[in-house]
Amino acid sequence: MLDATTIDEAALRRGFKRKGKSNWVRHTAGFVQLVNLQGSAWSKDQSYINFALWPLALGEPATVAESKFMFRTRAEDLGATDPDGLFNAADRLQTLEDLRAALTAGTASGLVSVELRRLLDD
Repeated sequence: MLDATTIDEAALRRGFKRKGKSNWVRHTAGFVQLVNLQGSAWSKDQSYINFALWPLALGEPATVAESKFMFRTRAEDLGATDPDGLFNAADRLQTLEDLRAALTAGTASGLVSVELRRLLDD
């Protein structure tokens, strides 16, 4: 099972800061990146790692709630099977150009808001 301590250690090594009990945040050239540990609603022994992006071209996010970010995905949808894999993927998604290329190549998939789609299409 994934736990906050394991993610915390990997996150801090990559420049993320812990925000609350289950979120880690860092700023890159183009995004606020968010890693979120989510417990399963069906099993106390299972949890998920979510990854989200907020484009800095639109200013700072009002909240670090993963559900409010403009790009959202699970770690496995970035090809990550563990925290280090997720942070490696995060390192490759630091600008709008990086995200555009990853979506086009199919190395990233997830929910993309209408507002972010407009930025990616520019």
